Amino acid sequence: MKKIITLIVVALSLGLSSCTKGDLDVEVKTYLDIYVKDNLGNPVQGAEVKLYSSETDWKNSSNQVGAAQYSNSEGKAVFEGVSNIKYYWLATKGCNNNVNGSVTTVSPLNKGERNSVNTILTSTGNIRLNSTSSNPYRIYINGNAILDMQGGAVQYWNYLPVGTYTVRVLQLSGYILYPTDKTYSVNITCGNTTAVTFP
Repeated sequence: MKKIITLIVVALSLGLSSCTKGDLDVEVKTYLDIYVKDNLGNPVQGAEVKLYSSETDWKNSSNQVGAAQYSNSEGKAVFEGVSNIKYYWLATKGCNNNVNGSVTTVSPLNKGERNSVNTILTSTGNIRLNSTSSNPYRIYINGNAILDMQGGAVQYWNYLPVGTYTVRVLQLSGYILYPTDKTYSVNITCGNTTAVTFP
């Protein structure tokens, strides 16, 4: 009986000694689940979600991480096997997007875990500013100075929430007595670009 027990112990010790730490390691994937919702908090199915590893890439729509994912009936878009870094994303469906809401994780993802975030889609449109003057102008939107434009320039103000805006154009130089100072009322609709040509 002692011989049988000794043989079993020896066999077990030989078997275990042939295992290395690497044989026991199992790669645990990191996930990022992005829940896409509308402005009422309802899940949005079929939204396209693109992932980026830096704010610069997000702004330039360049160096996308992997393939775009699409939200399911729960509004969830899943990114599997991502790194434990801070990510940025663009979620779109039709003329709705998340640009004016949550676009990034607060901190790097927890490695080997399921990380979840929410993002809200809103309706946006754009303004195209077209100067036909040779003089520079200061542009105000809803009373806030946003940029100075050189003469003959074209500028876009993108991803504005739908609604009515005031666009004021104030001539900065090149006038004799008084600068040109005009205000336009602009209605922004979902997915459309409204042009303001001045002076």
